Amino acid sequence: MNKFTKMALLALACFFLFLGVKSAFYIKPYAELTDLTRIDGVIHQLHCPHKGAAALSLKDSELTFNLSVKFRADYCSDNDSQVLLGKEVQVVARQVNGDFYQAYEIKTPKQVILSAEEIEADQGSSTFGVFLLAFLIFAFVFYKDRKKKVS
Repeated sequence: MNKFTKMALLALACFFLFLGVKSAFYIKPYAELTDLTRIDGVIHQLHCPHKGAAALSLKDSELTFNLSVKFRADYCSDNDSQVLLGKEVQVVARQVNGDFYQAYEIKTPKQVILSAEEIEADQGSSTFGVFLLAFLIFAFVFYKDRKKKVS
């Protein structure tokens, strides 16, 4: 492995390590959040990407609510997503950027669609994934850089 490749990979690993540390310190448990907002509305549209977390929009609102990966798995198939459209819900969310909110709870009068535990699990697994990626890059560089013994 040449010197430039080694330095570039180490810089990338340090970047992921920095993101992991920043993410670990930024995440607060749900019980400690003080800037939560309750919003009542009707589900207008679900945004379901192929990977990652889903999002939803409410009628008569320009706000977008980020959801969990588990929500996407549970409700983003063609049959299940249609069931949620038009339902009246109460969303407990926190503003993260402009018109984007992180939803922590979504409830109808009869069921809980999204819980705070699911969001905390997503955040924890994302942080773990970034640390794991940094570790794997460090390990790869050190593995490729080791001295080979002559037999």
